Amino acid sequence: MASSKHQKVDFDLYAERYEALLQTQLSFFEGDRSYFTRAKVDIIQELIKVKPKSVLDFGCGIGLSLPFLKAAFPDAEVYGSDLSEKSLKYVRDNIPNVYTLADEEVDSKSFDLIFVSCVYHHIHPSLREQVTRRLAGLLNPGGSFGIFEHNPYNPVTQRMVSTCEFDDDAILLRPSETTKLLEDAALNINSNGFYLFFPGFLKAFRGMEKALRFLPLGGQYFVIASKD
Repeated sequence: MASSKHQKVDFDLYAERYEALLQTQLSFFEGDRSYFTRAKVDIIQELIKVKPKSVLDFGCGIGLSLPFLKAAFPDAEVYGSDLSEKSLKYVRDNIPNVYTLADEEVDSKSFDLIFVSCVYHHIHPSLREQVTRRLAGLLNPGGSFGIFEHNPYNPVTQRMVSTCEFDDDAILLRPSETTKLLEDAALNINSNGFYLFFPGFLKAFRGMEKALRFLPLGGQYFVIASKD
């Protein structure tokens, strides 16, 4: 989904109230904001082939995924990177046992798993290939790269993005574009699918989500690739 809004969002402005804003935005679907984060980490934990010793949460924001990644991979060094220094300061002040990297420090490391959650829609399409190749170059052999994004085919998702103040620069990307970005970076696609089908009042049906991953109806989607 294209957007006429191209003013880059400054996430330093949202660091202190990001979680509250996100909770408000998502509460109609699920009262527990952490459900959305756990869903992503559960998927990456389930589907990657090699247990990582080093994990990068690229574009980690205030680090909502970092505790879940640390719990999923307790023996790994877990890093968060972001362009927002205020967000990284929040991580350092509030999340123990993880490391932060300013964007310019990322290239000095290599990783077994790179996790990218709802970041690419903030990257201008003209820069997405460059960013993907950069990150692919940081993967160790056998490492995995997981991208999680909003599903542009879902009208509820489209509505949520269009009314979210920190998505003013959002340009959603189709699963096929995400797949091509990873393939063009010389990575092998291992799995893909959709998730977030059932809101809280239908949570009894969430056990069916794995079987429904092929349906382009979920609120978000994932593509997971690996490096030879």
